[in-house]
Formats: sequence, C-alpha cells, structure tokens
Amino acid sequence: MRRVMLSVVCLMLGVGSHSPLQAQPASSLTAEEPENHTIVVERLVRYHDSGEYERQIRDIVNNARDYLGSRLKTLAKGDKPAVVLDIDETALSNWDAMSSCGFCAYSVQLKLYSNAHDPAIVPVLELFNFAKSKGAAVFFVTGRQETHRQLTVDNLREAGYSGWTDLIMQPDGNKPPARVFKSQNRHSIEEKGYRILLNMGDQSSDLAGCCAERTFKLPNPYYQIP
Repeated sequence: MRRVMLSVVCLMLGVGSHSPLQAQPASSLTAEEPENHTIVVERLVRYHDSGEYERQIRDIVNNARDYLGSRLKTLAKGDKPAVVLDIDETALSNWDAMSSCGFCAYSVQLKLYSNAHDPAIVPVLELFNFAKSKGAAVFFVTGRQETHRQLTVDNLREAGYSGWTDLIMQPDGNKPPARVFKSQNRHSIEEKGYRILLNMGDQSSDLAGCCAERTFKLPNPYYQIP
C-alpha cells in the first residue's frame, strides 16, 4: 500500500522515470524557424512586378484626390489649405536600390547606391500638381536628414515636383522617431495658419499624431519605420 501511495505522489509531482517533462521531446521546445529571407524577397518582387502594388497606390491616391477636390470647395473664406506628403515610397520610389540589395536598410542603400535619380510615383505626382492647381500649399515632411537636402531637392525637381511650399527634413545626428518628428512639424505648419486637409505617407508613423483632417496610407511591405 505504501508503494502505491508513493507512486501516486511521484506522478503528482512530475518526478520519476515516467515524468511528463522528461518524456517531452526537446524539439517541441524549440521555436519554429522563420521563413527564409530568399522566399520573402521573391514574394515582394512578385507583388511589385505583378502590378498589384501600383494598382493599390492608384486606388488610394484617386480616393485622396476626390476627397481633396470636394473639400476644397467647402473651405471658408480666408482658409489656407495644405497637403503634407512623405517622400520615400510616397513621392519618390526607391525600388531599384531596395530590390537590388535584397531590401536592405535605407542606411545601407545610401552606401551602396545613389538615390539622386529616384523616379516619381506617378499618381502622387499627379496629386501634387492637382493640389497646387487648386491653390493648396504642399509640404514635404521627410525622414531624410539635412545633409541630403540638395540631393533631395534636385531629385524632386528632376522627377517633376516643383513649386512646393516647404521641404522639412530631419536634423543631422540622432533623429527623433518619425511618428514624433512628423507630428510636431504638422503642428508647426498649422501654427503658421494652414489647414492641413490631407496627409499622405507609406508608413503608419507618417500619419500618427496630429494634425490633418484626413490621412491616406500607401502600401509598403518592404520596410517599417517607427
């Protein structure tokens, strides 16, 4: 009887030759291996090259343009309408550099490739020109740093962007998070008397915080910026 009771106690405590913890295979405690990077890269390239990426951008920008056109008709006298745009993967495309380096970090792209001739994302260029034609001020607020200002100005103009109201860039050195920097600068734009009707970017951090009546996020599965 004592042997029976001892066996029951051992089982309850999970000890002994038949302990469930000892019998559990070691492999079941190991985290599953992530998907291979090569497979991810191939999937991203197919998404881009299929035309789906471009189609999604076009649909979103068309909605933004329709909204902007309608909203501009309802402004009160004296209002100063404004549009805020991000640059990378919003106004300009870094696709060639991104895809060539296997979607490496932006800082690495700058070391390997020149981004002096990034092409325009055409629907956004059309939105930019539409906004200007209707009297809206257009501001670029970008995570690019001041050291790249002239390169960025030249690239924007080469791609067809001209006549923007301001180009606001991150200071050189340690950068605040994009969600903080961009929100602060939209607030500064409003303090100058502008009403930001539309804010567009490809990152959630482009749109976080204040200050815009409507936000439009473009697709970007290629990288993430906090």
